[in-house]
Amino acid sequence: MVKKTKKIAVQLLKILFAVGIIYWLVQSGKLNFAALRNLLTPGILLLAITITLFNLFLISERWRVLVKSQGIPAKVWPSFKLTLIGQFFNFAMPGGVGGDVIKAYYFTRDFPGTKVVAATSVLMDRVLGLYAMIFLALAVMIYDFNHVSHVPTLMTLFYFIIALFAAFTVALSLIFSTKIYKTQILKRVINKLPLSEKFMKIYESLHLYGNSIPRIAQVIVISLIAQSTAILFLYMVGMVSGYTDIPAKTYFLVAPLGFMATAIPISPAGVGVGQAAFYFLFNIYTGHSSEVGPTTITAFQVCSFVVSLLGAFFYMRYKRPNDMSAAADMA
Repeated sequence: MVKKTKKIAVQLLKILFAVGIIYWLVQSGKLNFAALRNLLTPGILLLAITITLFNLFLISERWRVLVKSQGIPAKVWPSFKLTLIGQFFNFAMPGGVGGDVIKAYYFTRDFPGTKVVAATSVLMDRVLGLYAMIFLALAVMIYDFNHVSHVPTLMTLFYFIIALFAAFTVALSLIFSTKIYKTQILKRVINKLPLSEKFMKIYESLHLYGNSIPRIAQVIVISLIAQSTAILFLYMVGMVSGYTDIPAKTYFLVAPLGFMATAIPISPAGVGVGQAAFYFLFNIYTGHSSEVGPTTITAFQVCSFVVSLLGAFFYMRYKRPNDMSAAADMA
């Protein structure tokens, strides 16, 4: 009872946090919902929904590649439905029972006895997706280094991104390395840690995904394409909303950093956090105050939520009496 009450309290705090940021942005004039009116035309709405669906399809395919690498014959359409269900729960149930947990749970229903694969595939999917975001942000900063080097805050971010990229590269290399696995160097280190048994299971499971480097490369490429579609969405919204003075390269730099911020689980689906992060990043990069950041990410989140309602439909078709309690036990 205490655990359940604590989870509810945490969820409410996250929702209040998101609402508070949105309220502050609107009241201070940093988020202008009027700019979104230009999107309410049949042609733009259809294009926005199409891009969002394609983005989620690519995310689904990225995860499916990882699942198939473990010998499980996951099919395209069922995997896409599970991704939509997970997307819906990212909005509907932040906190203890999130979208990834629900997606993993229903995957184990379709493939009994795959609880470990379901959990580790979702974890690896997130890790490689984040790695691709870091790589894209670093690549764009190097491409536009002349501008980055003249802005102290951007240079600080540049060094931080380099450190993150190096840390992820080393960590993934150690986890995937067959030589290190055979020498058991990491195992000896893990055995000295608190909760060593759990960490050992995670290490053993994640190591299996490194058996095929071309497959890992495929997942990263799919991630980069998926992120590019999300950036295309943001760019389209910016252009339609009247922010025509901002070049496409700005979106390619800001978006990966902004999406990394929204991945921090302190609000439902990054709502609120995304608006603040995109506002800050766009202003730092362009050198002047603008509403383009909050406007574009709000449009993306609204469209993602509308599309995720398909996930609610598929969830209702999957639902059985004790599904939610069982899913909660996995959290």
